Amino acid sequence: MTTPALLLILLSAFLHAGWNVLMKGVEERFFLMVSIHIFMVAALTPFLAVPAASHLLSNPDILIPLSGAAVFFALYHLFLAIGYGSGDMTIVYPITTMAPALVPLWGRLFLGERLSGAGVAGIALILFGVYSIGLRSFSLRRVLEPLRRFDPALWPALAAAFFYSLGSVADKAGIMKAEVMVYSYMLMVAMVLVEVPMAAGMAQGLGKFMIKRWKYIISASGILMASFLTYRFGLKVTDVSYAASVRQVNALFGVLLGLIVFREPFGRYRLAAASLIAAGVIVIRMWG
Repeated sequence: MTTPALLLILLSAFLHAGWNVLMKGVEERFFLMVSIHIFMVAALTPFLAVPAASHLLSNPDILIPLSGAAVFFALYHLFLAIGYGSGDMTIVYPITTMAPALVPLWGRLFLGERLSGAGVAGIALILFGVYSIGLRSFSLRRVLEPLRRFDPALWPALAAAFFYSLGSVADKAGIMKAEVMVYSYMLMVAMVLVEVPMAAGMAQGLGKFMIKRWKYIISASGILMASFLTYRFGLKVTDVSYAASVRQVNALFGVLLGLIVFREPFGRYRLAAASLIAAGVIVIRMWG
C-alpha cells in the first residue's frame, strides 16, 4: 500500500469516528442521522434524480436489495442511537465496527460457505474483544464480571452491528446493479422513506430539530461525506482488501475520541478490547 493510499484510508477512518462523536454529542441522535440523510438527498437530487429514476424504470428488480438495505441500515442507525443513549462511545463504537466480520459468518450459516482457519481465528478474536470491552481490569477476579454485569449499551451495540451486517449483504447485491453514485443516491432516498416514519413517532418533532440544529446537521453531513469520499479515493489507488483492513483502525480512533472528548473511564482496557476487535476483522478481511 502506498503512503497516499494509507493516509487517505486512515483519514477516512478518523472522520468516520468523528461523526460518531457528533452523534454521541446530541440527545436527539436518531433525528441527527435522519436529518443528515435528508440533507444529502436534497443536495444530490438536482444532479442524480433523473439518472436514478431512469435506472429504476429500466431495472425495477433493484428495488428488492435496495429496500432490504434501507430497512437494515435504518435499524442500524436506530440501535446505534439507542446505544449512545445507553452508555459510553468507547463501548458502543468498537462493537459496531465488527459488523463486516459477521458477513462471512452469515455465509457459513445460511449459504453453506466454508470458513477458513483464519476466518475462525478472526471471529474468535472479535468475540473475545467484545467480551473484554466490559472488563474493568485484567485480573482473574474481574474476568467473569461481564457475565454478571452486562453494560446496558452492549445489546443495542450488538444489534446495530447485526443489522449493519445484514444491510451490507443487501447493499452488495444492490450496488452490483447500478453505478455507485446513482445507487448511493437511491439508497439514501430509500432510507429517508424508511426513517422519517420511524422518527415521526418520537417525542420531539423532526422538523423542529432540523430548524434548531441545522448548523450541526451540516457539519455532521460534511464529515460523513468526507469520510465516504476519502475512503473511495483510497480505493482507487490500492487493493480493496488492504483498504478495508486498514480502515478498521476506526475502532481505535473511536475509543481515543471517546476518552478525549467525553472523558470516559477504563480507557486502556477498552483500547485493548478495541484492538482485538480490529485485529479480528483485519484477519478475516485479509486471510478469511
